[in-house]
Amino acid sequence: MMGSLFSGFVLLLLLTISQAHLIDDVCSKSGNPSLCNSILKSDPQCAGAQIHKLGEIIVKKAILSTQAALEVAKSYSDGVNKPKCDVCAKSYTNAINNLNDCQRLVNTNDRGSITTLRTRLSAIKTEVATCDHQFGESQPFMMKAASRQCQEVISVLLDIANHM
Repeated sequence: MMGSLFSGFVLLLLLTISQAHLIDDVCSKSGNPSLCNSILKSDPQCAGAQIHKLGEIIVKKAILSTQAALEVAKSYSDGVNKPKCDVCAKSYTNAINNLNDCQRLVNTNDRGSITTLRTRLSAIKTEVATCDHQFGESQPFMMKAASRQCQEVISVLLDIANHM
């Protein structure tokens, strides 16, 4: 009895260590390892999660950050900024729709779906950056911050997809 209890404990310990290494492994190959670690390690749901579960968690974060960026863009859509903010709103809305599709793709194991997920995430990053290009240096601080946050989370999601 004692031996099987000890074996179970060792197996659980090894599994936990292995899963902790997953975040380190994903983030070490990312374009911004410290940001990746910050996003993944700050969320207790990520601790011990398998790669597909990490993807699920971060897709939800990406949707939330994109929705927040959309709300910020809408808050600036008056006067001279309206045409630019309308482009931003459309870009963020398209990104949210595509991220919703990614929720399904992140739980697949077949190569074709994973390739589609990666391609879609790259397109979403481009879509979100469209807002930044509309404003250039004149982008209001809050819009720039919301866009940056959104792009950072999507980048981490792409890092996870590249690890699948």
